[in-house]
Amino acid sequence: MSQNVLVVGVGSIGERHLRCFQQIGCRVALVEVDEARRNDVAGRYSLEEAFPSVEAAAAKGWDVAVICTPANLHVQHALALLERTPALLIEKPLATKLEDAQVLKKAIAGKTAQVAYVLRGHPAAQAVRDVVRSGELGPLLEVVINSGQHFPTFRPAYRQIYYTRRETGGGAVQDAATHLFNLAQYMAGRFDWVFCDFAHQALEGVEVEDTVHAIARADGGKVLVSVSMNQFMAPNETIARFNCKNGSAEIRFHEARWGVFRHGDEGWKWSEPLVQERDDLFRLQAKRFLDTVAGKAENICTFDDALHTLSINLAALESNGTKKVPIGE
Repeated sequence: MSQNVLVVGVGSIGERHLRCFQQIGCRVALVEVDEARRNDVAGRYSLEEAFPSVEAAAAKGWDVAVICTPANLHVQHALALLERTPALLIEKPLATKLEDAQVLKKAIAGKTAQVAYVLRGHPAAQAVRDVVRSGELGPLLEVVINSGQHFPTFRPAYRQIYYTRRETGGGAVQDAATHLFNLAQYMAGRFDWVFCDFAHQALEGVEVEDTVHAIARADGGKVLVSVSMNQFMAPNETIARFNCKNGSAEIRFHEARWGVFRHGDEGWKWSEPLVQERDDLFRLQAKRFLDTVAGKAENICTFDDALHTLSINLAALESNGTKKVPIGE
């Protein structure tokens, strides 16, 4: 895995990517505009190169660039590096505006681009998708996802980062619910429309929404989708249920396991926990992305996949509890 990887932006998610690419054997460098943060991260990970700007890093060639800046800057930073790297891994969401994403779509022709919706690569999600797609449970009819966590515990700096403003990718729709929209899309197919209600309920120090309730239809109207999540409840839990004609499958992400309950069964049949810690998912993602670049694996979240999820995000925000919004992309 000896690749030259540039990580652009080393907030909490950028540092996680940096750490996980380094742990699988890559040579890693970083871009960070904040000097104190740049020096701190470069020192702790013994990096040979740390750049103050994307423009400075773009003077060199890179096997992979990982874009971890706020979502409104993703396209700008990806475009700045396209001439010097054949492969981009872009954090979610892809962007905050469809028109920006469309500009990048034209520019990346011939490149490998993947968006880091990490739940897709969870071994439990992969197993459930295989079961659902095999048809052994009959056609998928309904997706129900419930999720929540105490955001101040897991992201104590949320008041000082992109999260505070929707324009920079903040708020629960773009920050957390987008993972769940993308997961439902991965399992059920493209969304047809979405109706979304959201509100700021509890998080102190911000005004953006921290609670999201969405319903949708997917796969030409054949699958009903329900997603609810909040960022203030005490337990850190995400449960995704996939109800089919002949049985159900479920992922309990907080327990890292999945189960099946077929008609006629007496109860759920559960897997063992499939990952031990959150970094396991990011190491798996990094390895699979490098395999994708090498032509050894399928792109788990293509640019077009993420573009559709961006359309869902924007439709959810437009809906705002008042109207059902069709999905255009």
